[in-house]
Amino acid sequence: MSGAAVNELDTVPVQWRADMLKLMLRVCVTLGALVYIPSAYLAMSSGLLGIVIVDTTVLAVVIALLRFEKLPYVWRASAFCALLYAVGVTLLLSVGVSRQIYLFGFSILSALLLGQRAGLGASLLASLSFFVIGAVGHSNEDLTSWSVVTLNFALVNILLTLAIGTVLKTLERALNREIGTRTSLENERTLLRALFDALPDVVFMKDTLGRYVNCNAATLAALRFEHASEIIGKTIFDLQPREYAQAIHADDMAVFSGQTITNHETQSVDPDGNLSYYLSVKIPLRDAEGNVTGLLGISRNVTEHHKLQDQLRQAQKMEAIGQLAGGVAHDFNNLLTVIIGYTEVLKTLPNLDSLSLDAVNSIGEAGERAASLTRRLLAFSRQTMLQPRVVSMNAVVEETERLLRRLIGEDIIFTTVLAPNIDRVRVDPNQLDQVIMNLVVNARDAMPQGGRLTIETGNVEFSADYAAQNPGFTAGHHVMLAVTDTGIGMTSEVKARIFEPFFTTKRLGDGTGLGLAMVFGTVQQSGGHIHVYSEPGHGSTFKIYFPAATEAVTRAVTAPSTIGLTGTETILLVEDDDAVRVLAYTSLRSYGYSVLTATDGQDALRQVGAYRGRIDALVTDVVMPNTSGPELASELTNRFAHLKVLFMSGYTDDAVVRHGLLQADVAFIQKPYTPIALAQKLRAVLDGR
Repeated sequence: MSGAAVNELDTVPVQWRADMLKLMLRVCVTLGALVYIPSAYLAMSSGLLGIVIVDTTVLAVVIALLRFEKLPYVWRASAFCALLYAVGVTLLLSVGVSRQIYLFGFSILSALLLGQRAGLGASLLASLSFFVIGAVGHSNEDLTSWSVVTLNFALVNILLTLAIGTVLKTLERALNREIGTRTSLENERTLLRALFDALPDVVFMKDTLGRYVNCNAATLAALRFEHASEIIGKTIFDLQPREYAQAIHADDMAVFSGQTITNHETQSVDPDGNLSYYLSVKIPLRDAEGNVTGLLGISRNVTEHHKLQDQLRQAQKMEAIGQLAGGVAHDFNNLLTVIIGYTEVLKTLPNLDSLSLDAVNSIGEAGERAASLTRRLLAFSRQTMLQPRVVSMNAVVEETERLLRRLIGEDIIFTTVLAPNIDRVRVDPNQLDQVIMNLVVNARDAMPQGGRLTIETGNVEFSADYAAQNPGFTAGHHVMLAVTDTGIGMTSEVKARIFEPFFTTKRLGDGTGLGLAMVFGTVQQSGGHIHVYSEPGHGSTFKIYFPAATEAVTRAVTAPSTIGLTGTETILLVEDDDAVRVLAYTSLRSYGYSVLTATDGQDALRQVGAYRGRIDALVTDVVMPNTSGPELASELTNRFAHLKVLFMSGYTDDAVVRHGLLQADVAFIQKPYTPIALAQKLRAVLDGR
């Protein structure tokens, strides 16, 4: 066997040749076993011992070639072709040159099994052998004729070999192209499938009946399936509740009619029953004639985006309500200042009969309730003047625990779980008391048949990643206050509105709907965060997180219980509300002060310019037209270093925040106030307390 033939075989697929060789070997063994005995018998009878030996050898070698399949193909094919050559030569020598058909078979099979070059070599060998065997024993005249026969034999043999080789080469080239094309398509298919499954979006294909015919890994993950066979053949009605499936199926029908759907939002339910939102693109798939055969869909889960949008809308709504509440509270507090102030004045009148005194007291009590209502509105709108101190959360809970136990009743099991070594927080203790009180009252009302109430504290640290994924939270150390009840719980719809002012699920007259609104406002204003966990029938947990403070615990400064209220100093009173200004003027005059009044900042500056005496203190409203109270105070304290300042306001709006009044150590009295409260605060300011 030539090296060229071997190289030729190395460059083309040989599997079909190996299959052909195996088939020929099996046929030779089967037919050889059938003809071997009669052939050997007839050959022995005719004295042709060489044929018997060749037949026996050929059959043995063929059986060996069939069994030893691990031998290289070229060796086995060459051995088989050599056997054919041996048989052909033996028959020519034993029977005569008329048996040249065997040599034709040797050439043809060599071309089939070993390639065109091997076939041509076999043709030349067969032709040479045919000439030599036929020339033996012939005269010179017959040799010439035999040479002509040999040349024709060689011509036909070579033509057959070339024809077979050419056909085989053509088939092999076509086969190579087909294999190359299939390999390329398979590689592309593998790449596309890898991309298909790597996409985080849900990708799927459906037929015109709405049945899934293909999907990617993200689709299986969204539906909690492990294998595509679990979804293939199903429709959306098999996977989603009918109310959601109908809307999705309607989109599919539109696509089957030839439309393209782009960025269309649909709703579905995940395996846990949670509502999910998807933004989908669906395009029709068409055959060569342009007929729609199905659709390709790509859906992106935008549920988290929806949640962020809802949070933004909620924040905007709460901000708008807060601004409205702050504005209403400001005007209302001016009215209450007049009502409560003159109520106190009426109480001091001599010879007031009991009936009139009861009426005055009722007016005062109503005014105080209204003032409490406005304080809650201001707390919600984060417009309360806080007096923060560094405190221990555990100490605040322990101080209020006795009051809370009386508040909740005996049918509720009340426990506290206070973490040791807890960090300190910087909050207004009075406001924190109100936060705890409102949460406990809310929990009590959620357990009308009794239950368990738990207050828990602990240290928590939020990572930067968590803060980024949860708007409103900041990274770092925090102190947690959790209030948990085993009450009726809340639906998601109720939970979304619990911090809105005046929203309540209680019966009419049982609540104002401001308790949790105040909690929300106080926590936000103190730099904290609040999170609510609740399910119907499984109770609720309110978790509040305050930033940890590094300073030491500060003690509250307690004012003396009795102080002198009278004075002889000159006071500049600036108030834009006429009724409040008159009340304050009258009250301060009654305590001995000399009082200059002004309607706003500009009027106050004119009064100061015209007055030649000493002004000891400025009592001014914070928010006024033209010039605000902080601006006026800054202008006058620059002129008169001795001047003391007392701010008053019905709300602490943007003007207060802009001038740092919320955080500064300033003297401030919140409207509504009583005449005696104003006198006490002013005396403390003048005395440097």
